[in-house]
Amino acid sequence: MKSTRFIAALSLLAGLQPLMAQEASESQELVVIDLRPKTEKEGFGLASLSGKCNEDVFRIPDVASDPLKVDVLKSDLAQALGLASDGKTLTVLNWSIYYNKQIQKTGSMFDSVGIQGYSVPGKKKEKHAGSKCSRKESAGGWYQGAEITSVYFPLISEFEGTFGGKAVSVRVVYSPNLKLPGKFEGATEDTEALVEAVHKTSEALAMAIVQ
Repeated sequence: MKSTRFIAALSLLAGLQPLMAQEASESQELVVIDLRPKTEKEGFGLASLSGKCNEDVFRIPDVASDPLKVDVLKSDLAQALGLASDGKTLTVLNWSIYYNKQIQKTGSMFDSVGIQGYSVPGKKKEKHAGSKCSRKESAGGWYQGAEITSVYFPLISEFEGTFGGKAVSVRVVYSPNLKLPGKFEGATEDTEALVEAVHKTSEALAMAIVQ
């Protein structure tokens, strides 16, 4: 009788072990809390930034990536940090990815300038990569020409949050390796570039966390 009860107990325990292991795993996985303002989370198309220093700078909506960027970030971090992410909480306070189509224009409006009857060659207009105003004057998505690695308009990811109660912030400038349609409405090139910018953000964030 006792042996029968013992065997039954062992069977019950064996049946519960996978469930207990699953619950333990779920209780230890990385938790991500998204506390971003609505302006950073909502919307279905590119959002133009206002102000003269922010012309041609756009916030890319969350729905432009599949899966959503916060889900990609969570998966990336859990994989990169391994056991270091168990039971930890990542709080996302601000995170936007911008598409910046600004270029700097230098030189005169005229090819030559007349001085006392003489024609003096002036500076020709030249175009250079980079935001046209300072970072302080820009609402978001600012970048310098030296930060890009291709001739195509960059995506700039700006993240602020906490990990395990510690403040973390990263900024990533990602240069696509081909010209993008730039509408972020489902084109493969746009989606792939956006997801790659998220991966780069995850890498930078993992490095910031372990420092």
